[in-house]
Amino acid sequence: MPFTKVKESMPWGALMASAPEGRFSHYTPVRNTDRFFALRLTAAFTLIGLLVSLLITAVGVLLTGQRDWLAALSLALLIPLLLLPPLCYPLLARLAAVTRDNRGLRQQAREDHLTGLFNRPHLMSMLERELSLSQRHDHPVSILLVDIVDFVDIADQYGRHTGDRLLRIFSERIRDKIRESDLFGRIDGAQFLLVLPHTDYPDALHMAEGLRSLTASIQIQTDEGLASFEIRIGAACTENSGRRLNALLNEADYALYQSRNEHRTADTSG
Repeated sequence: MPFTKVKESMPWGALMASAPEGRFSHYTPVRNTDRFFALRLTAAFTLIGLLVSLLITAVGVLLTGQRDWLAALSLALLIPLLLLPPLCYPLLARLAAVTRDNRGLRQQAREDHLTGLFNRPHLMSMLERELSLSQRHDHPVSILLVDIVDFVDIADQYGRHTGDRLLRIFSERIRDKIRESDLFGRIDGAQFLLVLPHTDYPDALHMAEGLRSLTASIQIQTDEGLASFEIRIGAACTENSGRRLNALLNEADYALYQSRNEHRTADTSG
């Protein structure tokens, strides 16, 4: 089965209605953390301004021989105190709010809102980068396409919130197991992709077995008691599929498809 990306169309009006509040607004509210940050920077800039003003005034007094040096120094202190805080604080508070908002938007652009993992677009771009590095430095890259078995039935039986909790717990447990260099993301519903740089095919299969064993130990508390689940995994490696993104994904998708058929055959035989 080819690994295809389904693109859903949505009317612009519906997109605007479904977007989080403030997503399309030009106004970013200033929070207390932004004000505190702006207050600290304003104090620092004001102190620097005072020192610079005093230094310039002192040099001027010495060069000109002005007798009323006390009035000059007082004025040097007064001017920065009157000008810098009212100018710096509002600008810095607004800058802090905009910076925080942009950071949040960048995070939303690369993370899955439910699990906190990488989302599909960001994960695909990271995988392309790993394949380029693999080509340049001649090292293998493996991927594991992970699918939770009968997730729709689990969500229907125990409720949507239980299904969401299952996805979050599963994501956290897998994320705790993998290496820092590995890339893990949710690409569609109950389907995940694990990218394993510097990993050959046998090691990827060993990792897949470890994920199956880890998943077998996970139990979700529901109103009807503890619920467990299984996963299917399709593995692929650049050693077998080459370093083209689509070829690698298709190979993993085909392996996952074979795993599904074996699961159905086992159920039928049983």
